[in-house]
Amino acid sequence: MLSFVIFLFSYLSSCVEQKSLPLHIVIDLKENTESIRYSQFAQSVDYIELNTNDSCIISDISKIFLDEDTLIVLDQDRAGVLVFTKDGRLVKQINDYGNGPNEFVDITAFALDSVLNQICIFDWSTQRIMRYSYNGELLSTYYMNSFVRDFAVLNDEINLCFLPFYSKELPYGVWLSDTNNVIVKHYDTKVPADYQFEFIGTNYVSSNQGILYYDRNWDNISAITKDTLEVLYEFDLKQRMPEDLRKKDPASIRLDGLGMMSNFSSSDQYILLSYYFYEGDGKYKWVLIDKNSGKTIVSNRVENDIDSIQTSYHHIYQLNSSTWCRVLDADPDDCQLKIQLLNLK
Repeated sequence: MLSFVIFLFSYLSSCVEQKSLPLHIVIDLKENTESIRYSQFAQSVDYIELNTNDSCIISDISKIFLDEDTLIVLDQDRAGVLVFTKDGRLVKQINDYGNGPNEFVDITAFALDSVLNQICIFDWSTQRIMRYSYNGELLSTYYMNSFVRDFAVLNDEINLCFLPFYSKELPYGVWLSDTNNVIVKHYDTKVPADYQFEFIGTNYVSSNQGILYYDRNWDNISAITKDTLEVLYEFDLKQRMPEDLRKKDPASIRLDGLGMMSNFSSSDQYILLSYYFYEGDGKYKWVLIDKNSGKTIVSNRVENDIDSIQTSYHHIYQLNSSTWCRVLDADPDDCQLKIQLLNLK
């Protein structure tokens, strides 16, 4: 009998250990360590100059992808999408702005199909997704009957769509759709119908767990695959916008003292987030999280202690799980954009 009880206890204990629960992490943006240092998460730094052939066409980076030896950059202004080799040589600029059949009015969202090596552009004005080769050739165009703030491309040309606010007439939240506008799956992200405040930007990165998505309605990070959405991290953000304010007219809300996630990157060991903190004139705060321990470091700055080249750029972008990148401050005598490649531990 005693042996049976011990066996039963061991079995139940193993079930509890195997159950995956979100890691609960407290973030207080009023905390401040002197700096977060590159050497805490990176082992070396490399540099790339994005050479646009003596033409100052890149204003700033809105989004950047790395697919093996190809860098694809979305310009923050009207330069469109630029394709570079990994050493920074410009291959193609896709900036077919206009009202013609093979043109786009705007780039509302932009994603990469790394299986087919295709660039995918969503133009809200025409409700179309346009697919291009890495050489800039327009390959296909299809219409969407829903609105998205952002999207990612999974295998088999399935789009993972994000619209993080309630919509009575259209799909909202997070869902999968194919090229025929058929909704393959809708995930339950519990978007409140009475929230009026919209977090316009969305943030996701790719990982070996699937697509990691930061939901700013709930301040959590989920891993999304074709079959599942699992919350991995729940953040107790002390400067989170209270529920009652989210239900008010956004024009009436004072943001003083509140914080909102702006960008994040993830590796096997760390998550690095930047938050915009509405304190005084406003500033960015950085948060480094050790995934294993849940320990956080909050600071006003991320400092390069590996070599002497510093930058004040307030985003660090994830290229893959072993490489992040950061834009260097602009050189008034050289308009070519330069980026740091952070090779992670």
